[in-house]
Amino acid sequence: MPEGTTPPRRDGYLAVRKAELAEAIAAAAPAGDAQAMADVLKLLGALLHHEAHAELEGLKALYDPLDPDAPPSRRDASVGAFEAFERELSEALARANFIEIDPDSMQSRGETQRLTGLSIKPSAAGTRRVRYFARGAHSETLDMRRWFGLKHERIDVQTMNDVVVLVGFKAEDEAAAAADRKALKRMRRGVRQGAALVKHFRNVAGPELVTLHPGAKPSMRPRDQAMLAGPAVVAGVPVLLNLWPALTVIFAVLAAYFGAQGVIEESELKRALAAVSGLVAVGAFVMRQRLKYEAQTLRYQKQLADTVYFRNLANNSGVLDLLIGAGEEQDAKEAFLAYFVLRREARPLVKAEIDNFCEAFLRDQFGLEIDFEIQDALGKLERLGLVTHENESYSAVAPADALVRLDAAWDGLFSFSARR
Repeated sequence: MPEGTTPPRRDGYLAVRKAELAEAIAAAAPAGDAQAMADVLKLLGALLHHEAHAELEGLKALYDPLDPDAPPSRRDASVGAFEAFERELSEALARANFIEIDPDSMQSRGETQRLTGLSIKPSAAGTRRVRYFARGAHSETLDMRRWFGLKHERIDVQTMNDVVVLVGFKAEDEAAAAADRKALKRMRRGVRQGAALVKHFRNVAGPELVTLHPGAKPSMRPRDQAMLAGPAVVAGVPVLLNLWPALTVIFAVLAAYFGAQGVIEESELKRALAAVSGLVAVGAFVMRQRLKYEAQTLRYQKQLADTVYFRNLANNSGVLDLLIGAGEEQDAKEAFLAYFVLRREARPLVKAEIDNFCEAFLRDQFGLEIDFEIQDALGKLERLGLVTHENESYSAVAPADALVRLDAAWDGLFSFSARR
């Protein structure tokens, strides 16, 4: 790894499909347990899927009054409604192996400008909170072009595989500051006061995080300011030097026209016409520089929009579907691995041993280097009766017993006949 490059973060994200992991576990199961192990994983996955569906419905119910598209009758712009959803969303993100990140620790303004070519300063006006969550990371080397393509530079950056951004907007009664009131008035169509946005992005480099902020605004770089100001100074100074004489002539002609002065000579008329032409030239020059500035600003805004647009995967309630599905996948894969390791070793293991065996299996089978989350996996297995523990050691029941207990748990989900 090049000197000065930040190593990729080691998190708990299992970047392997659930079905692929189940096949690898069944193939590596102890002799005689392969089919039973596959059946256990299938039924365990079905139970966890049902639990995830119930969780999704609860999260959607909390988000519904904050959804920008919610009808007026269901809206709730209170801080309490936002904080309740924020709390549940944070827990769901943690279950999907997302971790909260601080953008200031991942970037600097200079790094952002070096990577994106933009000078960006976000504004928090009008927002309650803006939080970033990331999962998975890898190092990436980018080939950047400088000075109109004449210079090439290679930049090593840490890129996050998935980034979720939660944005809470202030309600009207929270906008005490003038900057907040101004920001709320400028809110774009489709975003209302007191609403919350949830956005999911893919492959975002650390210095690009600031571009995901709702208040991100590009500003003119010093180089572009010099390119606009230079011609303005060179061409504008001669025009300005001739401006006062031109105005003097025009005032003299006007004075003669209204009787305050004698007869206007032909030479003075010609000078007046030349003065008017000079003023028109000044106006045209000012307008041209203004249009250049606006064109450069539009290019900046388009570049910023492109950076966000091509990385955006889902928004609002669509993110919740993806998130709960990802959380279910992670929970199932962690439970699969923990149960398999306990059965394979055929002896009681402490948490650290289970954790190390799971990480070693993922490294050997799939080349993954992760920080395995053992606590949640053991909690689910113990709740379903697939794992027992004594003191600090854990043991797994046999696959045949596990199937009986899982089948009973599945039957207990729908006990309508018992209520007749």
